[in-house]
Amino acid sequence: MLIANLVEVKTDQAQPGTSFELYGEYGLKRGWALVAAPSLSQAVQSPSEEWVLDEVMVAARRKLYVSETVAVSTQIGGFSIPNSGEQRDRAFGVETRIAIGKSFGDKGWLNVEAASRSCGEAGVGGRFDATLGLNMAKNQKFIVKAFGDGNGCTKAIVRTQISFVRPLSDRLALELGWRQTLSQDSTRADRGFVVGLWQKF
Repeated sequence: MLIANLVEVKTDQAQPGTSFELYGEYGLKRGWALVAAPSLSQAVQSPSEEWVLDEVMVAARRKLYVSETVAVSTQIGGFSIPNSGEQRDRAFGVETRIAIGKSFGDKGWLNVEAASRSCGEAGVGGRFDATLGLNMAKNQKFIVKAFGDGNGCTKAIVRTQISFVRPLSDRLALELGWRQTLSQDSTRADRGFVVGLWQKF
């Protein structure tokens, strides 16, 4: 599966920016999968109009338990994040993650993930992802999710997103949504439209 999202990011204190996010998962043998999630942004991390590399994650996921309605997996990987406004100054860390998924048959599914991150001098931080998907007619989906985002160990940011996913073919689907950062004292609330493509292989 490959998911590509283009997000128009707006805040009350800055000019609009754009974020481009990729998430890819490729199944291997014996319950393993390779995960990669790079992202780029323009005028989001800094006022620059140039595209800059944000977080890059590469990990291996291992299936632990699967039944008819429940799946449990664990994941370990490395990531790189900007350490300052300079593109060349980056920090590196290790993330361990556990995911629990629950199917509700034809009605939808729930997936919850929690991660621990080691960010060198920045210490240890956490991250979470929670997604509720509701199946609709004609293979369409309505998705609600909340996730801890940002630099993991140095920021406390929680974003929510609602999306509508409509199939374009047997393997390709279009996602349209809205993302909103929950306002916190130490961060600027941002928000924006999400346009994405889901590709199955």
